Amino acid sequence: MEINLGAFPLFPLIFVLLIPFIYVLKKNRKELKSILLIIFCSVAVIIFYPITPILTDLIPLFGYTIAKFILFVFLPIITIFYIERWHLKEIFSNLGVSKKNIRKSVKYGILAAIVTIIITMSVSNANNDLIYRGILFFEAFTEEFFFRGFLFLYLIKKTDRKIAYATSILGFVLIHPQHFTELFLISTLAQGILLTIVTDKTENMTGAWIGHGLNRFAPAFIRSLF
Repeated sequence: MEINLGAFPLFPLIFVLLIPFIYVLKKNRKELKSILLIIFCSVAVIIFYPITPILTDLIPLFGYTIAKFILFVFLPIITIFYIERWHLKEIFSNLGVSKKNIRKSVKYGILAAIVTIIITMSVSNANNDLIYRGILFFEAFTEEFFFRGFLFLYLIKKTDRKIAYATSILGFVLIHPQHFTELFLISTLAQGILLTIVTDKTENMTGAWIGHGLNRFAPAFIRSLF
């Protein structure tokens, strides 16, 4: 049976997951079970991602965000609970959703956003509906929770910082195949690098979320003024 990979736009993420898998096989086999469960969760996200356009059609404006919360937030929470048996507050705290260093995180996130907004406005002329862009600001939390929380802060605990950096950044870039042939890929790569650094320096993903969200909303808002 032939599988239509075009129906699974997140498929390249599978190759990135080999990075932590190979690492634990060679250097830290006691974390093999945890890494396998992280991979299992990520593969589930890939497999069920096609529900995103379905919910988008069923629930205009909010369907996309609901689907992303299910896949990028709920599934990782369930996975970490199974591995660690942490309560919800512990899960959020260990994934960078806390008050720890939050002001520093927001400040760095805004600085990162300034850089990525300049890049975005230089390489893209897209001018989308401001209401939808406003919703996407909040939806940006889902990708940041997954890539900067689950596949970075949590992955550091199971592997090491270099492995977590590579997995988070490459994973984030490769789930945006629509940009591979566009200059907007520069903005995506800049976001992946800068927002991971912000999260690393503050152990808080709030700034990464704000930086990501502003990069979605601010260019459209600025263009609407002219």
